[in-house]
Amino acid sequence: MSDPTVTARGEATVPGRPDQGVWTITIGALDATPDAALSGVGTRSEALDAVLSELGVAAEQRSTTGVTVREEFDYAEGKQVHRGFRAQNVITVRLADHAVAGKLLQASIEKAKAEVRGPVWWIAPDNPARIEACKQAAAEARRKAEAYAEALGMRLGDVAEIREAAAGGVSPMPRSMALAASEAAIDVDPGELNVDAQVEVSFRLEA
Repeated sequence: MSDPTVTARGEATVPGRPDQGVWTITIGALDATPDAALSGVGTRSEALDAVLSELGVAAEQRSTTGVTVREEFDYAEGKQVHRGFRAQNVITVRLADHAVAGKLLQASIEKAKAEVRGPVWWIAPDNPARIEACKQAAAEARRKAEAYAEALGMRLGDVAEIREAAAGGVSPMPRSMALAASEAAIDVDPGELNVDAQVEVSFRLEA
């Protein structure tokens, strides 16, 4: 007969500063032909590249995540009306220096006539807050298991199994904001996000 065990679940929430803010920048143009629409987007994309270079955003921190060209229509008096062709270029920018974000927003709008959305805050796997949340969750699981064992007149033995109950998350979910050309530069402060950890630990019980 196998030794009796007790399984307890531990949870912890630890505040942590985000390591990066992820921004989505969209450049769009509507014109009579696909080539003209793409040309307009290309010119403004070059302006955006210049902005990113001036701000010291390295090439590995920016990615083209979507280039599209589509025919666009409106409806008037129940009829489909051809408007032209819309081209779009979507660029994702990852910023570790949050102080740059405000300048990026303003310059992208003013010089590239872009739409900016974000940020989505990201906490790295090796962020100290993630490690601390795991430690606190494991400690809580042990405390609860000890309480169960004591109530049964037993004591904890060796750890039999450790299972992460769910992938550690980050909360609350970040809000996204879109800025129009009339918006002024703003300060962007990531503040702190809560890092959650959950773990189930099984201990052998000793009489």
